[in-house]
Amino acid sequence: MSLKLTKQRQEILDLIRNSSGHMTADQIHSVLKEQNVKIGIATVYRNLNVLYEEHLINRVRHPELGYIYDKNIHDHYHFRCVECDRIQDVSIEYQDRLHKVVEDELNAKVFSHDINFEGICSECLKKNK
Repeated sequence: MSLKLTKQRQEILDLIRNSSGHMTADQIHSVLKEQNVKIGIATVYRNLNVLYEEHLINRVRHPELGYIYDKNIHDHYHFRCVECDRIQDVSIEYQDRLHKVVEDELNAKVFSHDINFEGICSECLKKNK
């Protein structure tokens, strides 16, 4: 599929690519509105789904916020701070070998996996000292 990057879709993609972290659809909508981009929340959700399906962005399931969106499209892991709720990328190598372990265990076919670590980030640890 040759994806047409409409003005609104491009605005969303640019915002995510220029972000320093992960954002919810509501946060994306709020920032765009602050930038005087006329866009509805349904349009944001619809375009986020298209951008994800086209592998232009990544999405991560957050236990409380639903999906958050990430500019890093390579397979990777995440860390969520239980104090400040911030999500960070973890730069350890993606463990493809886990697919074989699970396939052998369940006699199934694994296509992908997602691992999220939870704990307290370094900034919150410093605040708590």
